[in-house]
Amino acid sequence: MIEVSSFLTNKNLCNIFADKIVKKINNESPDAKTQITVLNVRSFFIVRGYTSSETVVNLSDILTEIYEKYDTELVKTVRVIDTILYNRKPNERLRVSYEENKKESRLVKTLQQICDSIQKEGFYITIKVQGNNLFYDFDYPVDFEPSYISSKFDGYNCIKDDFSNDVYISDDLYGMSNDNLKYYHVLVRKISYNLDNSSGIEIENIDSENIKLSLKTSEVISKEKLESMILDNFNFDLESLTNEFDLKDFEYKTENNIWENYIGTGDLMFL
Repeated sequence: MIEVSSFLTNKNLCNIFADKIVKKINNESPDAKTQITVLNVRSFFIVRGYTSSETVVNLSDILTEIYEKYDTELVKTVRVIDTILYNRKPNERLRVSYEENKKESRLVKTLQQICDSIQKEGFYITIKVQGNNLFYDFDYPVDFEPSYISSKFDGYNCIKDDFSNDVYISDDLYGMSNDNLKYYHVLVRKISYNLDNSSGIEIENIDSENIKLSLKTSEVISKEKLESMILDNFNFDLESLTNEFDLKDFEYKTENNIWENYIGTGDLMFL
């Protein structure tokens, strides 16, 4: 089942919030190492994790700033529980897993654009798609004619549902400070983007000589050949990654992310 929501709701909002928290911590403590996770259950947020910073930041103020940027009416809904452990360095062991399905990714982008257009009209929607059935719910009570949703999602059997008890969790990438680990989370997304197929990649260690790479693929090319080409075409040493990816202005986006490029991967084009 595919799930998509308006830009400022659910998992999207968790990622935005996590990203802003990390930036705020690093503004206060530039050398801090941080790994946090944001959970959202509609009515409130829980933020947990670790940071080496000793300076406590006000999470409610950060969320308020996000809401004020997009919709001042949402400020009154701010409820945040802060369970971050300060002055505690996070675990820096590198282990990254990432999966992406080409067909689903394209559909998600299309549906995301529709959900974002509905948000611009002032309504925050979540949809779940299974085959031709599209289940939908709004974050706040609204009274719509069924024809409104059907016109937005042409070709689907649109069914009103209730997602108020669903829990959403931020992605690891957006809860990390801009240090070593984050570059590898970006790298595996670039690898997936370049391969453009369903894959799961796990990485340990930090260069192409001693890296442990496990790839799952349903394509005709052999698994061993594809793994070899990945190691030949992508830089895994940290210095190369810091030169390739500029994380200074990196922030959560639903499209056009920094890893969506084919720079330096010409040998993979035949795929």
